[in-house]
Amino acid sequence: MSDQTRPGALSAGLVLGAFLAPSALGMSATPIALPALGDSLSVASGATAWVLAGYTLTLSVASALAGRLADIRGLRMPIVTGMVLLLAGTVLVVAVPWFPAVIAGRMLQGIGGGVAAVLSFGVANRLFTEPRERGRTIGTMGAVVGIVSGGGALLGGALTDLIGWQAALALPGLSALAAIRVLRIAPATQPRAERLDARGAVLCLALAAALAVLLQARTTHLKESLVLVLAVLAVALAAATVWHVRRVPEGFLPRLVVSNSRFVLAAVAGFTLFAGYLIIQFAAPRLILMDHDLSVTQIGLILLPTGVVSAILSRTAGGLAHKVGPLRLVTALTVLSAAGLLLAALAGRQPVALVIAVAACVSGFSAGQVALMAAVPHLVDSSVHGVAAGVFQLVFITGGSLGSAAVGGMVGAMSLSTAIGVLAVVPLVGMVAAVASALMVKRQTPAPAPAAGPAARPAVGAENAARATG
Repeated sequence: MSDQTRPGALSAGLVLGAFLAPSALGMSATPIALPALGDSLSVASGATAWVLAGYTLTLSVASALAGRLADIRGLRMPIVTGMVLLLAGTVLVVAVPWFPAVIAGRMLQGIGGGVAAVLSFGVANRLFTEPRERGRTIGTMGAVVGIVSGGGALLGGALTDLIGWQAALALPGLSALAAIRVLRIAPATQPRAERLDARGAVLCLALAAALAVLLQARTTHLKESLVLVLAVLAVALAAATVWHVRRVPEGFLPRLVVSNSRFVLAAVAGFTLFAGYLIIQFAAPRLILMDHDLSVTQIGLILLPTGVVSAILSRTAGGLAHKVGPLRLVTALTVLSAAGLLLAALAGRQPVALVIAVAACVSGFSAGQVALMAAVPHLVDSSVHGVAAGVFQLVFITGGSLGSAAVGGMVGAMSLSTAIGVLAVVPLVGMVAAVASALMVKRQTPAPAPAAGPAARPAVGAENAARATG
């Protein structure tokens, strides 16, 4: 794509943000519609949790697969495939009033959502190689997602009240509309001759699925015997995956990615930020209802400003990542997330304090996602950018599932406020991981040679690594 036909950073960010944001609505706008769905289809409250669990399960699995396919086949094929499945799932959800069909539709939507979640960043990284432009684009994407996701509960509640639960669950399908424009701006890439490592893909995706179901076990009320079987299966799949990666180092999950300590530590930081995000999303409405008799729509209105704050910080995160280094920015955001959880634990029953706490955690995740995606080109080789972004998304979602499962499980043994306070340590673990990753990058950055003249510049690899730490 020539410079004349390539969109500007702001324009591309808005298009890609519109492509990405509906996948976030698939999580943020869904919980509020579940009671109405249960009443309409005569489904028990516990069983309706599978509507959200099925979506997040396939979203996490599809993220890794879409990233690897993009590395091998280019961007356009997985985008088209994902959007076809997304539309098919949306039709099932809207048109077939049968609970198994709704679950199947949501799982198809999750595949499309996973494609959008990864390849929106893939398009941005391939459109803009200059870090400042790429940072502006990803920052704009984060701002769009922050606004849309922050208003997810309000939008889902309003659609459920005005039209029905089907309208709230159909929101992820909006990605397909934005995909038309995304396909026009996505750079054409020459498919590589290598084949997809099918065995590695099956092992990795089965492991991701087993972990996702385990993390949702309490929410979905799985029997203890089934949980035990899944735990044993997950351990066996993990061992088989490790063995396969060692045997096929350039397979579906390249050793170049999973053995990269800098990348793994950065992924841990992202894991903790999404955990903090879903901890506060789970807890905030419950804290408000302890002292205030409010409707779901009123709660959504109270929390709406958090989306605006998140959008502002996400919009500036790309530029900040370029100036101070993405890993330094992630370090600061993990501290912000921990502070938000502590504030919610200490004063969360006061609406103003809770809004500030939610804004801190939501901003920590949304801006952290921007910073970490901006760091991918500096952490791994360009040949595995797609799968690295997919693994990031997979780890983010796993962290979120673990966060919500942890706070839900702890409430039976202690108060909600105490549980939130204890879990404030989770983002601090991410802070340590981000600092360690930044230090490793800095140590591996070769010192620039003395300049031979005014045109002398450091090597590209050294320059990229330096940008990752600032």
